[in-house]
Amino acid sequence: MRNFLAVVLALVAGITASVGLVAWKLDGVIHEPESVQAMFGSGEAAEQLKSAVPDALGNMASESIENGAVGDAVSAAVSSAVGELTSHENFDEAWSESLEQTRADWAASIDSLRERMETGEPIAENSTEAQLQLRLDPVAEVGISMIDDAVSQVPGVSGGLGLEPELRVDVAIPPVTMLTAEQTVLAEELITLWPVLLVIAGIVLLMALLVASHGSRWIVWLISGLLTAITGVALKLGLAWMQNEVLDSAENTPQLSLARSFLRAFQEWADPQLIVLMAIGFGCTLLGILGGFISANRQRARN
Repeated sequence: MRNFLAVVLALVAGITASVGLVAWKLDGVIHEPESVQAMFGSGEAAEQLKSAVPDALGNMASESIENGAVGDAVSAAVSSAVGELTSHENFDEAWSESLEQTRADWAASIDSLRERMETGEPIAENSTEAQLQLRLDPVAEVGISMIDDAVSQVPGVSGGLGLEPELRVDVAIPPVTMLTAEQTVLAEELITLWPVLLVIAGIVLLMALLVASHGSRWIVWLISGLLTAITGVALKLGLAWMQNEVLDSAENTPQLSLARSFLRAFQEWADPQLIVLMAIGFGCTLLGILGGFISANRQRARN
């Protein structure tokens, strides 16, 4: 009976620890500007994301260009201007501002949804209000300034295109098929409780070790470690499924290249975190297996 209770407590400890560790990392991404800047500000995937922005800006500008000889000249000027966007001296600063604006606006939208839920207002299951929207207005402002300067030099054209410095891209994260708006709000609340979750996990693990009979404590390490490793694998599979859902929804849209690059940058950050989680789980599992061998050898020696 004691060992059965220890197994149950080990299961609870493994689940709670896994959720707490993941929540700890996600809380930093949601509420700490430095984490977002580190994730999407540098690195190979982040550079690919930056490189996808000129295409999105060029698509927006092309809608304002008329057909004809002058239009072709304007289109060529726009293409040249947006092609040099990432090398502009103000681009890096504008990119950092865009990342912070994206993070802050998403957090504000979650707070707004929470207030509405607390007042009893129903939120539609297919609502996209909790999904992430890339707010690239600062980058658009730099790009439009470059476009206007290039267009003004085209013969027969006076002034720029009159574009609004607004570039917002819906990336459908999280997909409504995965989390509804209300579930996203509840998940965000759970994420902020990561210190409590880790403390509970530690207490429950200690209880499991105390409850287990002498010579059977290895079971606790085996069960909790195995569950932690399985959680890491499940999260890896869930991330891949989410990426497919997002890319399918963005198929044949101007946002596809941005969405793909954004997801690649997020995966570049998430993969090492999941590997660490799985390594911790497998380490505890191996510790449990080793403890089982030692316990079995001691019993044989006594017999």
